[in-house]
Amino acid sequence: MGGVAWAPRSLPHRMRATYHRPHGVEYFLGFYDVHQDCFSGIFAKRKRVIEICDAFRRLRACYPRRRLYVVLDNLPHVHDHPRFLQLLRRLRITPVYTPTNASWLNLIEAQFGVTKRFTLTDTDDPDHHARRRRIARYIRYRNRQAGTASHPLAHLLTIRDIKLEEH
Repeated sequence: MGGVAWAPRSLPHRMRATYHRPHGVEYFLGFYDVHQDCFSGIFAKRKRVIEICDAFRRLRACYPRRRLYVVLDNLPHVHDHPRFLQLLRRLRITPVYTPTNASWLNLIEAQFGVTKRFTLTDTDDPDHHARRRRIARYIRYRNRQAGTASHPLAHLLTIRDIKLEEH
């Protein structure tokens, strides 16, 4: 006799365990332009200061002559790093921090929720490359639907990001 669950008796929905990650983890550093409703980002193997700085340099290239205010959410080890703060000053980017336990104030959270539902729910990817392709395809679709496919931020996610070296 089986256990008790809120699942159909025949084939219960199985969600893969998350504790076994044979290929490691990856990070998606997301950017959202609230004025233009454009969403994009960069895939990174790690979330160190060097990867974060590279992402912000690429973000700055999308908005060459404008002052940027960037909400920093989920970057606890970077927000007070001297090298990172120096880079932000040089790039003319003003960091805006969310209060503790208040990610819901950050407008990008809704974009992440929808992206997760469309790209990660009920999937069983063999590797990170397949997942990156699916996420990039959804982001391109999302920006086309919003009419922001030609926005410079929409081009931030490049083939280079999708074809990160597999180790």
